[in-house]
Amino acid sequence: MKLGKVSVLLLVLVPMLLAIAAVASYFAYQKMQSQHEVNLADLEKFGYEMVPSSTYTESTGMLGAQQLPATFAEKKLTPTERVIRGLMQDKENLLAEQDALKSEIDALKQQITELQEYKRLNQHFAPETFEDELARTKTQLKAILARMPEADQFSNIRLEIMAAAGMQEYRRFVSANRLMLEQPQRGRIVSDHLPAFAFCVGNATELAANSRAEERLLIDWFNQPDGTTLPAALAEDLAKLLPACQKPLREQLEASLPNIIAG
Repeated sequence: MKLGKVSVLLLVLVPMLLAIAAVASYFAYQKMQSQHEVNLADLEKFGYEMVPSSTYTESTGMLGAQQLPATFAEKKLTPTERVIRGLMQDKENLLAEQDALKSEIDALKQQITELQEYKRLNQHFAPETFEDELARTKTQLKAILARMPEADQFSNIRLEIMAAAGMQEYRRFVSANRLMLEQPQRGRIVSDHLPAFAFCVGNATELAANSRAEERLLIDWFNQPDGTTLPAALAEDLAKLLPACQKPLREQLEASLPNIIAG
């Protein structure tokens, strides 16, 4: 009868003990899980704050002296901490490289701005090239011819031939005497000497050219004598007619050379 009571008592106590143990185990697991999460958070915080706040990084002392990090601290880091430290160091290196590249880009932008300004000033103050001078001379001469009553008998193609021929004589005169003329000096040559020559060339062209195609060919020839070939008959006619126009112009220019140089 006593053994029966013990058996009953065990049947009651054992489930209770197991239940208590299960509850205790559950709370212990919950506490361990919470602590694990706290540890992970601390570890993550350690990884992000280790570089700037570590006592083992370079710093400036109270008197302004640069203090180097203690190297022995590396031995105390765990493998995880070493990985984090390496990643953070890589990040710092990349940021430093980015700053250096940004500084280089800013310096290059400044150089580009300075070069653009230099180019603008140089173009503004630099004298025009000889080809620019010749082109301006031809344009100015054609404008003068077009305003003169004598030009009414000539077509625009013929006026273009006349202006190009005048430009070539200007080239020959300036090159032969090695002149560097200012705009007023050039203007006097164009207005005082070249118009009479141009009208003479216009009349000679009327005699030499037998078609519009030959007139257009003469435009190319007067603009670029070395790069244009004329038909034999047209070249022969020009060789006979042009000297009559060129001779008086060249004599006038040579006679007025002292005045042209004096300005």
